[in-house]
Amino acid sequence: MALMLSMILLLTMLESLLPSLPFNMRFGLSNVVTMYALFFVGRRSAFMLALLKSLFVLLTRGPFACLMSLCGGIFSLLAIVLLSTVWQGASYFILSIAGALTHNFAQLAAASWLLSTNLLPAFLPIMIAFGIPAGALTAVLLRVVMPVLKSISAPPVAAAKNSPEPGA
Repeated sequence: MALMLSMILLLTMLESLLPSLPFNMRFGLSNVVTMYALFFVGRRSAFMLALLKSLFVLLTRGPFACLMSLCGGIFSLLAIVLLSTVWQGASYFILSIAGALTHNFAQLAAASWLLSTNLLPAFLPIMIAFGIPAGALTAVLLRVVMPVLKSISAPPVAAAKNSPEPGA
């Protein structure tokens, strides 16, 4: 867990050094590690990593960014868990895109609530347009780094064995 959290924090910091995409969008490279944890270490660990990442964001970027990170991370994981439970044959590619879209929607909903305005109609198409390639990138990167991540983590838990196979 400590190594995975370190990887998440490092990827978060590295991504913050990259030039921002329009509307301050990010690819969410650290989500690769969170998805790995969800499928191969366990749900509890994945949710704990999302929470700890949000605490790191609180310390480095403040409460607004923390809330955005927490909403995006938790709702994204919930969507992936729900979808993989309902559609057991869903590939990592589909699950990752669903997670990215849910992440964006949750952050947009949180920002709308905090700012007391309805940002959904204006920004939802933009969030979808960025969420699909971001989710696809996460799925591809997960597939590429899976051997490295497997070498640093414990064997899969029983619950993860019901998850879709990487090639599915």
